[in-house]
Amino acid sequence: MIEYINKRLIDWALWTKRREDGGQGYSGVASYCNMVSTHGSSGAGPVVLDAPEMEIERIVRALRLERIEQYAVVHWVYLAGNLTMERVARELKCHRDTVYVRLHALHLQVMNAMFDATIEAEDRAEAERARMALTAKIPLAKIRQFS
Repeated sequence: MIEYINKRLIDWALWTKRREDGGQGYSGVASYCNMVSTHGSSGAGPVVLDAPEMEIERIVRALRLERIEQYAVVHWVYLAGNLTMERVARELKCHRDTVYVRLHALHLQVMNAMFDATIEAEDRAEAERARMALTAKIPLAKIRQFS
C-alpha cells in the first residue's frame, strides 16, 4: 500500500460523497465569487479548491471505463463504507491477499497517472515558454529564470 496515494483516495472518496460540485466535476461557484466582498461587508467566504480530488476523479473515471476490475476495488475499498478486507474479498469473490495485491496495483496505477499528468503539464509549460521566447525574441534561458 502506498500511503500517500491511499490518503489521496480516501480524501477523494469523502469529496465524492459530499459532492458539492453538483456531480458536474467542477465547482458551481467561481472561486472569484468566494473572494469578493459584497456591499462592503467583510464576509467573503473561503476559497475552496477541489483540484486534488478532481485529479483523482479523472483517474478513477478512466479506470471505470478501461479496467472495471480495478474500479471494483476502488468501489468496495473506498466508496462502499468502512468495510474490512475480508468483507471486500467476499464482495469481490476472491481471497483477502488478492484484494491487497489488487489494491497495491491500483495505487501504482493512480501514482503513474498522476506522474503522467505532471509530465504533460511540464511539457505544456515548456512549450509555452518556447512560444513566448519566439514571439518576444527573448532568450529562452531568461524566460526559464522567471518561471
